[in-house]
Amino acid sequence: MIPSERDAAQGRWKPVLDALRRGYADAVLSGAEAEAERLIGEAIEAGMSEALICDEIIAPAMRAVGEQWALGLLSVADEHLATEISIRVLALQREAFRASRRRGSRRVVLTAVEGERHAIGLNMASSVLLHAGYDVRLLGPDLPLAELGSAVERHTPAVVGFSATVPALTSLLPEAIEEIRAVAPRAGVIIGGAAAPEALATQPGVVLCRHVGDAVELTDALVHRAPLN
Repeated sequence: MIPSERDAAQGRWKPVLDALRRGYADAVLSGAEAEAERLIGEAIEAGMSEALICDEIIAPAMRAVGEQWALGLLSVADEHLATEISIRVLALQREAFRASRRRGSRRVVLTAVEGERHAIGLNMASSVLLHAGYDVRLLGPDLPLAELGSAVERHTPAVVGFSATVPALTSLLPEAIEEIRAVAPRAGVIIGGAAAPEALATQPGVVLCRHVGDAVELTDALVHRAPLN
């Protein structure tokens, strides 16, 4: 017998699902809303589908809540609290998947200017943005300025991200931004890394990213900002 898509997903995720299922049930039964949200966020970040999370994590927990209430092991107040937690978690989950679907239609190009050879930050940002649902094109470090414009024109990104770790090379960033504006005037620009100059953030549509963990929030803000004049 050929396994169904759901059976295949359950098999793929079984060890993780078992832990998340137990953890989520414990969280709602104890009224720990923040922990319940964290666990569902972990499932989303792992790549589980919305249906799988509902069927295999949230639904079993709510069945456990109902069973304990029926046996008199859970008060009405605690049953109501567990239900409200799951309702709020479901709303947050819907929004997370909705945001991910929106991001999937948006492209981000990540690179570094000519001479900049440090790629760790670029790779970390790429991973974070990919997991958030963005279509990421990682061009790597040390991209010649002469090729930047054609690369941006070819990939048509909503946002271009640069890594800046070498102070001596930051003087090339204004020219790089001009190259982008020449072919994609509406594209946002993120500059990350220890050498990213504060002065560049005064330009419209340019932001600094000091921590990789902020990459998604900053990219979202650039994507949804008012168009540049």
